[in-house]
Amino acid sequence: MLKFGKKVNYRPLLFSLFLSGVVGLLFSVNISQDLGFKIGIIMFLMILFGHYLMFLPTIFSYWDSTERWIRYSDTKKLYRRIYAVIFPKLFPLRIIDKTQIVSVTVTGLPKKSTNFTSELVLAEEGGYMYDLLSMINDPVKIQLSLKDGGIVDLNISSDYVKRPHETIGKLTIFLKEFPSGQVQLSEKAKKLMCLN
Repeated sequence: MLKFGKKVNYRPLLFSLFLSGVVGLLFSVNISQDLGFKIGIIMFLMILFGHYLMFLPTIFSYWDSTERWIRYSDTKKLYRRIYAVIFPKLFPLRIIDKTQIVSVTVTGLPKKSTNFTSELVLAEEGGYMYDLLSMINDPVKIQLSLKDGGIVDLNISSDYVKRPHETIGKLTIFLKEFPSGQVQLSEKAKKLMCLN
């Protein structure tokens, strides 16, 4: 079984609670309890809704593949993101039978040179903000076109940013499971993955 990305866990909820609790406590100790409580709630909502719900499909984009099917975490819609953050252990994975796949397209490979000079970069290369900006600006995705007309995007950006050589190896194994007529790659991507 090939695995990509990571499943949604309790980190978004716990981090939001922790950080808002610390900020709320500082305000309540130094200014007033009422203000501290209100600031804590505002911080919690800002972190959870402003950051995690917005970037959940990028940060937590788990999917796996066997010979017969692909299971993936579908967090495109807002209500599914909210459910995934509050109940991560109960969040169901969607399943695609590989016989239902018409074509497989890989986008975002090879990566362009990353130039964040016009953006606010808060960390050095390899840091959390740098990786997040790289995943957002230049995502690496696998697009599956299905027989029923549906399209499913499987994101491998987080794996590629952290472990590019391992991810390319796993992606090559994954693509070899499909007939070559179904796989659509640019010539540069084929060369990168040694599929020529």
